[in-house]
Amino acid sequence: MYDLICHVVLDMTASKQYLDLKQVLRPSSHDSLSPLSPGPWGRCMGNECGPGGRQSRAVWCTHVDGWTTLPTNCPPAVRPDNQQSCFRVCDWHRELYDWRLGQWSPCVPVALRSGGEVPPPAAPPPSSVCTGREEGIQTREVACVRTSDGAPADDAICEYFEPRPRLEQACLIPCPRDCVVSQFSPWTGCSKACGIGLQNRVRNVLAPPAFGGTPCPNLTDFQTCQPRACEGQEGLYSLKVGPWSPCALLHSRSTRQAKRRRNKERNRGKGGPRDPDTQELIKKKRNRNRQNRQESQLWDLQVGYQSREVTCNHRNGSPVALSLCRQEDLPVTFQSCIMPRDCVVNEWSAWGPCSKDCYDPNTPEGVRSRIRQVQLLPVGGGTVCPSLEESEPCSPKADEVPPCPTYGWKTTEWSECRVDVLLSQQDRRRSNQTGLCGGGVQSREVYCVQTNADLLTYLSNLKDKEATRPVDMDLCTGPAPNTTQLCHIACPVECEVSSWTAWGPCTFENCDDQAAKKGFKMRKRKIINEPSGGRGNCPHLVEAIPCDEPTCYEWQLVKLEECVPDTGTECGPGTQIPKVQCINSSGDMVDQQLCRDAIFPMPVACEVPCPKDCVLSPWSQWSLCSQTCSGKTTEGKQMRARSILAYSSGEGGIPCPNNSALQEVRSCNNHPCTVYHWQTGPWGQCTEDTSITISAGNGTAGLGGDATCSVGVQVRKVICVRVNVGQVPPKKCPESLRPDTVRPCPLPCKRDCIVTSFSEWTQCPSTCQEGGNVKSKQSWNRIIIQLPTNGGQECPDVLYEERDCEPQPVCQGYRWKTHKWRRCQLVPWYIRQDSPGAQETCGQGLQTRAISCRRQDGGPADIRECLKSANSMPAITQPCQLPCQDDCQLTNWSKFSQCTADCVGVRTRKRALVGKSKKKDKCRNPQMYPLSEIQYCPCNKYNAQPVGEWSDCILPEGRVEGTLGMRVQGDVKECGQGYRYQAMACYDQNGRLVETSRCNSHGYIEEACIIPCPSDCKLSEWSNWSRCSKSCGSGVKVRSKWLREKPYNGGRPCPKLDHVSQVQGNPVLEEFGSKCSYFTTLD
Repeated sequence: MYDLICHVVLDMTASKQYLDLKQVLRPSSHDSLSPLSPGPWGRCMGNECGPGGRQSRAVWCTHVDGWTTLPTNCPPAVRPDNQQSCFRVCDWHRELYDWRLGQWSPCVPVALRSGGEVPPPAAPPPSSVCTGREEGIQTREVACVRTSDGAPADDAICEYFEPRPRLEQACLIPCPRDCVVSQFSPWTGCSKACGIGLQNRVRNVLAPPAFGGTPCPNLTDFQTCQPRACEGQEGLYSLKVGPWSPCALLHSRSTRQAKRRRNKERNRGKGGPRDPDTQELIKKKRNRNRQNRQESQLWDLQVGYQSREVTCNHRNGSPVALSLCRQEDLPVTFQSCIMPRDCVVNEWSAWGPCSKDCYDPNTPEGVRSRIRQVQLLPVGGGTVCPSLEESEPCSPKADEVPPCPTYGWKTTEWSECRVDVLLSQQDRRRSNQTGLCGGGVQSREVYCVQTNADLLTYLSNLKDKEATRPVDMDLCTGPAPNTTQLCHIACPVECEVSSWTAWGPCTFENCDDQAAKKGFKMRKRKIINEPSGGRGNCPHLVEAIPCDEPTCYEWQLVKLEECVPDTGTECGPGTQIPKVQCINSSGDMVDQQLCRDAIFPMPVACEVPCPKDCVLSPWSQWSLCSQTCSGKTTEGKQMRARSILAYSSGEGGIPCPNNSALQEVRSCNNHPCTVYHWQTGPWGQCTEDTSITISAGNGTAGLGGDATCSVGVQVRKVICVRVNVGQVPPKKCPESLRPDTVRPCPLPCKRDCIVTSFSEWTQCPSTCQEGGNVKSKQSWNRIIIQLPTNGGQECPDVLYEERDCEPQPVCQGYRWKTHKWRRCQLVPWYIRQDSPGAQETCGQGLQTRAISCRRQDGGPADIRECLKSANSMPAITQPCQLPCQDDCQLTNWSKFSQCTADCVGVRTRKRALVGKSKKKDKCRNPQMYPLSEIQYCPCNKYNAQPVGEWSDCILPEGRVEGTLGMRVQGDVKECGQGYRYQAMACYDQNGRLVETSRCNSHGYIEEACIIPCPSDCKLSEWSNWSRCSKSCGSGVKVRSKWLREKPYNGGRPCPKLDHVSQVQGNPVLEEFGSKCSYFTTLD
């Protein structure tokens, strides 16, 4: 049995080609055949669009070796269908179906694609081994759908209009970018006052990981803490500490001084009188102590004391003996304090002058103020100082001050309308024939002037050439006038003329002078679209041909009367009497007596058909002449025709003529091709004609006066031209039609430049200069309010001047000077005599000091100067400590020792116990009183290296999202300058990873970057419509745009134009029976 293949071939009527069926029929040992799959189908055919069409294919049987055999050799059961239903696509289906494009899949390396299946995206290689971007492939789904509801459709429908979009594209797999985090914040306080608690610190994400980079580490870190151990079983006894009492004053100074004087007198009596030298030394010491005391009553501080109650309570809340609580935990019950003192100010000063130094009831009131000085500053929580300055509205009286000046806005003239080059509406193919046109912008300058009627003086004549001087812009209130406005420059309009009329009769050039015996035939055309530059830009409108036997009047045939048979019968040959009128050479109807010498039109032979005769239609009008003139090789012809309305019926009737008799041809335009016309050149410039003057009512006069503008003349060249030859003598053209060579024209008025007066000089600094002697400048300016035109006086060259100000002295600086701390003042022993250690002069106290104000050169200054201009006032009190016998006393820390080795060494500093503290166990506790400290030596050999890729460019205005502090871009497109980050790792000289702080690094580096802003596609404006492609019938006009700038950085793409969107909504133009439709295309 044969190994046969059943082939399927397209129907010849459908596709005219054969295609093989892909699947093969092969008999097995059980005579079973493999299933067949159909091949490509032919074109869908049908009478209507949409479903219901039919497509077919041819099927035949062939041997496995390729030769064709009989159909009976293939099993009929598996024969494929050769016809099926199909969807017939028409052009209007384009709006109903379109390709739906899916999203691109993740980029997959090419090496991982096998068997046509796309595996899940693998993790990119680690950043440490990434050497470059790897090539990959992205895929997407593409399907043909119905645009109305998204229902799937056959792909062949969409492929009819547009090829299937690509399903794959190449891509690059970027290197992974690791997460970049900030440094940890400081540790928080311990969560418990005793026992084991927790404290934490946090850090933020600067740049998230991308493309499989290292994920972000933990952003929160915890550790345990234990300030101190809790006593007992959660403490059986506990201390209750009351609030501090108000600060109380000790015994008055006079009482204490009197007591000391009594003791001194008692001691002096015992020791005998002192010698004069000793008394002098004591006097000098007292004077020196007085100088070191507070220099002003501002610092007359009083040190008092305050106390608080401390009790020991049982767990049940009942008070117990204080000895049952831990004596080590007993807090201080007395402490020194500063006696509170309220702020004291002096009386108000007199009211200052009113800020408004002129009279105008319609303007806002002025303000006057007064001040008061501080006599005593508040200390110890005393009442703060009240306001040191107050103000109130004021308004001077009319008889005390001059009237206030008023100010208003003034504007210069609008500048010329300017069309931006990038927004121009120019057609590139028109080159430089036209300037920029369309929408534009014009600007002007706005300035402020004084507008009082009695103070403001305008120009009285044009000799001054100046206007009011400008003043400071801040003096004008209310909204300022606009400085820009939209404008429009009319685009040039080209001249359009009608078609030529038929050649007229041969007439005299001047019917009043017929002696010349010279005549012309003329034809004319008229302007149907006036040009923007005047009629001088239009072509000539009259052409003339010399002719013989001219006449001024002729008969014009209006119509032919009905045909009247000559024999008096109802049918047969006859004549038509012409109906005429007399016209002149211009075509106007005149008196018939003027045409008495003209040839009267002859009657026209005609025929009225009899009942059995052939019936013909009347002759049509003569067609247009085929030539405008006649020559050796060209001759004008025109034709007319008639048709058979009814054939002859029966004997005796006149038969119908043959086809040649149904047409008539005659010669026309027999005159030679010697056509002449007047050609004009452009009008010259308007020059002054001093013989005529007119008022400048229509012109533009200068400010402050009237001007007169003269009338000028314009001249142009006029020549006689023979068509296709060139210039000929003027006598060849009709002199009566010669255009004017000279015409009057108004000369534009001269306008001189007008500028304002110079403004006042700007103010120089009236106070001293901060930060050194810096040169200041003052300036004045004037503004051009009218530019010169038409030869007017030019503007001055200098519009702005500046000069140096007089040097001002450098401002005097002030600084605080602190004096020596006074002795530490403790709470007296008689107040704390019941407390432990009351007999010792030790414990916590308070000391004060005086501060004074000094100039920078060291001289004394008033304290108020430092309060106004110096830095914050130094502290005037501080706590102090007088050590007790049981306290641990240590020396100050020593300097750090020298490092023993680079990078791996440490350095130490020490201190030592003093006196009896060396023998006390609590002082020798290294946890409470460490005697040495160790630090890592500074190392210059630590190396910070970047890890991973740079992050994306992140704008600083990024919003914070979630609790991680991750800065991300907003939902809208943003662009501009941002920053990108890269993680840093710290390595020692042996390449080991160490703490980032060793490298003095934050753990990341940053650099500025730019997110480019999108730029949209920019197209030119539409060009003008081209000429119609056909002179009659349906044609096409085309206009185009071209690409000025391609889109980039995600800007809006250029529009996609097709045959449907190209059809304009303009109505179809009709001209001389021809029709044109409008289509648009892109160059």
